Parts: sequence; structure tokens; C-alpha cells
Amino acid sequence: MHSIEPVPLPHDGPPDISLWRVDVDFNASLDSATFASLGDDERERARAFRRHEDALRFASVRAALREQLARRLSIAPRALRFMLDANRRPRLVELARPDFNVSHAGAHGLIAMSSQRHVGVDIEQHSERFDWRSIVKLTLDPGETAWIETLDASRQAAAFYDAWVAKEALVKTTGVGIARGLQHLTVLPREGVSAALRDPIPDDMLEVTAQWIAAPQAYAACLAWSLVTFNG
Repeated sequence: MHSIEPVPLPHDGPPDISLWRVDVDFNASLDSATFASLGDDERERARAFRRHEDALRFASVRAALREQLARRLSIAPRALRFMLDANRRPRLVELARPDFNVSHAGAHGLIAMSSQRHVGVDIEQHSERFDWRSIVKLTLDPGETAWIETLDASRQAAAFYDAWVAKEALVKTTGVGIARGLQHLTVLPREGVSAALRDPIPDDMLEVTAQWIAAPQAYAACLAWSLVTFNG
């Protein structure tokens, strides 16, 4: 059976975290053997997308996730069953570990996985057609907005995307904080690759940190993880 082989990505986070990039082939067919591991519900969800590109993004990342989980657990990819936990995070039905998280945008996806801690990941594609200022109030703290305004116009969009992916990855790590809103988290100004939250930090986010990771040109990406391990 054909399979999707994601690209392992280096990072400076804990060594128990595995991180991969999935490169989406938009010429693929959902009927190909590449997607034979998908469950019936996943196949139905993929076919529900109006755009072929959206369907392939979802199917490619989900198929790659199944294959990586199956290798780690030594079971057939199609035998895996997924559910949502109390915080609406995906997990395996039979096992609480490993923890995993996925994201996809444009022609790429990301998969993060760990048997020791919760993980979160996000990738976004820079788009000149997208008015990022239209969602600033829903995404940025007022201080972050003011800081971005001090930057050269050519750097402002990239700074916004850095903040966006960092906050998405952080809240996806535990599933908490989403209802509160991304604008209540502060990660800018950016200093290096560390995306640690700045004061004030909500109580339910105290044990989470993140780092920006290398992404393809015109993309921003971030990996987040819980500081407390499952055994700690």
C-alpha cells in the first residue's frame, strides 16, 4: 500500500516530541491507495469539502498521522479510532497516549506527537489576499498591536502571523483558553525562537510553552508543549 512519508523536522523542544511536515500532493485522488487507511467518517468528511485542495489537505495529514501512530503502536493504520476528549482535543479511543496534534495550511501540514506530554502545533500561510488587520482584535493583545505598528510595513504581516501560530499552538496544547480568546494571550514582541507567554499569564496556561519552528517560505509555524509530563 502507498503511504505518505512526512518529513521529520528538527526542533529545540523536549526530545520526547516528534515533529513532521506533510507536503500535500494536490494531483492525488482521494480514491488512491494512499488514503486507504482513512476511516469511513474521515473519507466522508474529506468528500464534504467543496474544494479539492481542502479535501486533500485534510486527508493527507490524517493519513500521515495514522501511519505514524500505527508505527509507534505496532498496529494497522486503519484500526485506529479517534475521539475528542473533554477539551475537544483529538485522541485515540483505546489509548490516552501518545498525545498528538495536527495543523495544515496551503501545501503543507504539521504533526506533533509525544508519549510524555501534551503537544500543540500550528502552521499558517501568508496571504496577500487575506486582510490580517480584520482579525487583529480577535487575535492580538492591544500591546501587541501597538508593537506591530512600530515595525516597518514590510514586516508587520509576518509579525502578525508569528503571533497567530504561537497562540494557536499554545491553546491547542491543552484545549483550554480557546473560549477566552487569543487576544488575552501575549507572545510579542518576538525574541528569538522562544514563544513563551508574557505577563499576565492565565492560570490554565502557566505550564505551557512554545517555540517558532522553521517553515517553508511564506509560512509561519509553531510547536507548543506542556512543561508537566504525564508522570510528573
